[in-house]
Amino acid sequence: MTFLFGPVPSRRLGRSLGVDLIPRKTCPYDCVYCEVGPTTRQTLKRRDYHTEAIIQELTAYLSHPETALDFITLAGSGEPTLNLGIGRIIAAVKELTDTPVAVLTNGALLHLPDVRRDLAAADVILPSLDSAIEKTWRAMDRPLPGMTLQQMIEGLSALRREYRGQIWLEIMVLKGWNDTERELAALRQVIERVAPDQVQLNTAVRPGVEDAAQPLNEEEMQAVAAFLGGGAQVIASSPRPANAETAVSDARFLEMLARRPMTAADVAEVLGLPLDLVQSRLNRLCESGAISYGLYQDQGFYRQ
Repeated sequence: MTFLFGPVPSRRLGRSLGVDLIPRKTCPYDCVYCEVGPTTRQTLKRRDYHTEAIIQELTAYLSHPETALDFITLAGSGEPTLNLGIGRIIAAVKELTDTPVAVLTNGALLHLPDVRRDLAAADVILPSLDSAIEKTWRAMDRPLPGMTLQQMIEGLSALRREYRGQIWLEIMVLKGWNDTERELAALRQVIERVAPDQVQLNTAVRPGVEDAAQPLNEEEMQAVAAFLGGGAQVIASSPRPANAETAVSDARFLEMLARRPMTAADVAEVLGLPLDLVQSRLNRLCESGAISYGLYQDQGFYRQ
């Protein structure tokens, strides 16, 4: 598959079929914590990215789905709302299946009325907000010149007024960046204004672009959740898939690791394979030079 990946167990969305709407690292931001890697094409310009081909691939897959899905998730290796065809893709999925549609977005384009209209038929929108203080937001997300935090917050507020589905706001919390009382108090004010259905807290559990993007521990994350209140929750680990795959090609391993760094346990969980079998395959791929291995926060991660 060119544009589809998974299904994978998602911490937030259960068993999710991913749809990659954007060429790798095409985004308005260049976030310090991005696990996909540095942004190579930083842009705010929307254009059509293979919309018809994506719909054709979805049609073929959903005519004979491999397994039951909890969500079809529009996301990928860049910012999905940059694809002018996202509204057509959501409409096509709605015609093909009753499986709900989720959209993962950094929220950078939500101030645009046409973007909000394109997303209106989605069941869940999961935007990000890393800081409610301009200086910190710029340091963490490294947006294009001319973009402002106020513009982004106005976009989130407009989405809340117009959108009838669920909004699950994700906040990436990094040690020494946005975890102070001042930072969290500012975030709490914006949360009260936007009134998302859920507030989900994440931290740098995989290696990102900058080594300075360091995670909080579990106790610290729970303290952040308590401070923000309103049902804020630390995102939990994914459940193990019920239906294990019995035969997986090297290409599937490479496809997964090209999208994000993963531990051997991550790979085993996604594929539903025994850890010892997965570890053996990863060792062989490392020896051949197809993938690399490195330590981050005392955990070993594999990446292509």
